[in-house]
Amino acid sequence: MNDSFVELFSKPPKEIIENDFYFDADSDGDPFDENDEYFWLNQGIFKSNWEGKRQDRDANFILCDEIADKIASDGKPFLEIACGPGMGLAPIILAKNPQIPCLATDACSRLIRTWRHYINNNLTRYNISLASFSLLDMPLKDNALDYVTGFLGIGSTRNGGSGQLQALKEVLRILKPGGVFVAVEGEFEDLTKVDEVFKLWGKPNWYRNDDSWQTLWHDKFISTGFQIESDDRHYYRKWTKDSNDFGEAASRFNNQINMKYSLYVLRKPNRI
Repeated sequence: MNDSFVELFSKPPKEIIENDFYFDADSDGDPFDENDEYFWLNQGIFKSNWEGKRQDRDANFILCDEIADKIASDGKPFLEIACGPGMGLAPIILAKNPQIPCLATDACSRLIRTWRHYINNNLTRYNISLASFSLLDMPLKDNALDYVTGFLGIGSTRNGGSGQLQALKEVLRILKPGGVFVAVEGEFEDLTKVDEVFKLWGKPNWYRNDDSWQTLWHDKFISTGFQIESDDRHYYRKWTKDSNDFGEAASRFNNQINMKYSLYVLRKPNRI
């Protein structure tokens, strides 16, 4: 763990492995198993995810290139939340300044251990610390960081809309006054089309898991106290039969479903 991060923790970890911190948070993370670990390492998933985001043909790179330049030139430590198997926005930022201290986190301890193995063998030029903890209760001090980044990180939290709002409150808490949260999150372009697919499919709409179904990310950010500096950069992904069961159903019923991914640059007010 880089010294610049050690002093930011508000409590000691339950376990330290290879100098990474673990806070017993698996119940709030994805239930990855040994098969996932095999694919990450032996089928090139980590490698393709890391290298793909460093290339300017990748949609995420194009979306985030400008703000990544700013973070890289500033050179201050940043926190990547809910990094998952894709490592979020960290590859884009670190491609521009490999020496920035980065703390990549995820609730799943298996994922963090596997990333450590991959980093030690392939990414030693980068200054990457790792920790496993929940976004719903981050073991970090108030007003700790200038930058927090995340790719679908808030949207991946447990407990639906209430979990997302709790995670946003935690991000706001750990940011310094004036600090920046860079988030890429996705929304369906047309909710009525999603409902239509499920109706034709004869299944309940599992995306309607709570009252957050129709709440825009813009409104969630505002309601938790963030100032929105920009939210006008987007790209679209078409759901196909290969996306998942829902994508297959949409394709079967000739219903085109688009997901809009937006880049949000959010600031914590100097006074809240």
